Amino acid sequence: MILRRPAGTRGAVVACALLSLFSPSIAAADAEPRGVRTNTARLMTTDAAEVIDAPVLGFQRTAIPLFGGLAVDTSLVADAMLAPNLGLRWALAAGPHRFVVGARYTHFVGASVYSDRVEAEEPAIQSFEPELSGPSFYGVYGLVLGPLLVQGEARYGHYTSDYLSFTGSAGLNFFGNWSVVAEAGVRVKGGSAFRAAAGLRYGGEGLGFGLGAAYVDLSDPALPGESLPVLPVVDLSWTFR
Repeated sequence: MILRRPAGTRGAVVACALLSLFSPSIAAADAEPRGVRTNTARLMTTDAAEVIDAPVLGFQRTAIPLFGGLAVDTSLVADAMLAPNLGLRWALAAGPHRFVVGARYTHFVGASVYSDRVEAEEPAIQSFEPELSGPSFYGVYGLVLGPLLVQGEARYGHYTSDYLSFTGSAGLNFFGNWSVVAEAGVRVKGGSAFRAAAGLRYGGEGLGFGLGAAYVDLSDPALPGESLPVLPVVDLSWTFR
């Protein structure tokens, strides 16, 4: 996302933060009976190490399983924010072990909309050019230990500039279909160095729900007062079984 001229605007920061948080390119699980059930193969802001074995309609992920652990998916939140995206994901469950690899392409079509809005709100800004199109790739390994899921995710994306992140996550099923989730990691290339998220997830046979907060630490360096350290994470989904 390019902002020309040493000036800042909260509109620019909000747009960048929301797109990076809710799009899997920057986000029904086949889990053990006592394991963490996500229903959409998403935790808070990362992929869950789970197999998608039924069609899912959800905010963060809408997916259709194909065969052999393959599924195609999209983020409806990112689509609604004018960043249509399509991904291909493969997952395998082998005993307590979970393996996931995936790729996604995002094509941002809302540059003129965001530009007009920001430039109208901040006349001092000569040109605001959000650029968020490109591919991303990720891999996840998870281990289910009874009610506990622990996993690690590596993610690489190539947009205006490259980014590479590593995130460790844990989810604990503490009551019925309810789980508490925590994530922490680093971006070793591009963006802020530290990232984290925490919240609650409900994963029933059909309904899936998630609510939490993510530390994004996004700011406009030209205007230190304009920053968003934390954003809410909300997810709602339905699995068709």
